[in-house]
Amino acid sequence: MATSYPNPRPSVPGTVRITDPGDLIASVPALLGFRPGRSLVLICLGFAADAVPGAAPCTVRAVLRSDLPETACGPFDLEPLRRVAQACERERIESVTAVFVDPDDSACARLMHENLLDELRECLDGYGVELEDVYELAALTAGETWRGLRGAGSRGVLPDPGATQVAAARVLAGRVMHGSREELEAHVRPAGGTDRGAMTELLTQARARAAGGSAGRDAGARDRELVERVLVAVARNDSGDEHTADELVEIALALAVPRVRDCLLGLTLTDEADAAERMWLLLARTLPPPDCAQAATMYGFSVYCRGEGPMAGIALVAALEADPRHRLAGLLDRALQRAVHPDVVADLAATGLELAAGIGVAMPPVSGSCAR
Repeated sequence: MATSYPNPRPSVPGTVRITDPGDLIASVPALLGFRPGRSLVLICLGFAADAVPGAAPCTVRAVLRSDLPETACGPFDLEPLRRVAQACERERIESVTAVFVDPDDSACARLMHENLLDELRECLDGYGVELEDVYELAALTAGETWRGLRGAGSRGVLPDPGATQVAAARVLAGRVMHGSREELEAHVRPAGGTDRGAMTELLTQARARAAGGSAGRDAGARDRELVERVLVAVARNDSGDEHTADELVEIALALAVPRVRDCLLGLTLTDEADAAERMWLLLARTLPPPDCAQAATMYGFSVYCRGEGPMAGIALVAALEADPRHRLAGLLDRALQRAVHPDVVADLAATGLELAAGIGVAMPPVSGSCAR
């Protein structure tokens, strides 16, 4: 189950208002960050955490996506639906709108949709959440016909998902809308032409040098120096400077130190968040396994904190494939599967800032949109 939380820390002011079902459905790719294929998409409406119910219009609090069963007439897993219902209670969701994206128009597919809806309704009823509207269409592309499955059975033609107000807001925020899940996966795969064998040799040599130079050193002083070294590299990354293979290896070894890694999680809440995120992504695509797991986890954590659940999920899967025993990646992946809100996960970043201060590191200023 992939979960997106639209703008938990908005970088673009203003509110996009959607009143037409076609516009809401067309906004799904921008809300998720990619155009899903065969899926059940749940648009969760509710009130902000600090709002008084009834005092303001409902907003999109979360968008959840699950793959539809591979075989239309076969069994399906109910666990994602139970997690949806639990997340709705936790996030003060008032109602859910369901969208089936499925090119299969057979009797089996329609029966599967009905069965899924029955199970979803039962799960939501147990938590006092209303299943408000249900729509289906073959694909999330301009010109497709969508139809409602409740009430008078409304229908319409889907506008261009790339031209919605939500898509425009995403572009203004500097976020990319990917064409498919495959594009998301390609985003964190090794960069073309990367010689991971050469990086492995550089890592081996650097570890040998580091082991010889750390004997007798104070751990606090060592960790402070490593954090500051990475901060300098992140600042260079922000200005567009390229990094040598030796510099990337140096950063990778710093991330392998638990306290250094934990301090650097705090960058997610600072003005250097985007630059750090680009650094983690570069490392994740350049380093060999298992070393790339740490960078992929850092990248997954960063995008999770800004509400990009689908991308976070792909990054964390990549981390766990590189290192199945990576504890932080496993913890974050479980939180994501349970639709834990980004603000809860971001507490790790706040702790990172405290750790950095404790060893005497001056971190970049906390971003205004991330003030806690």
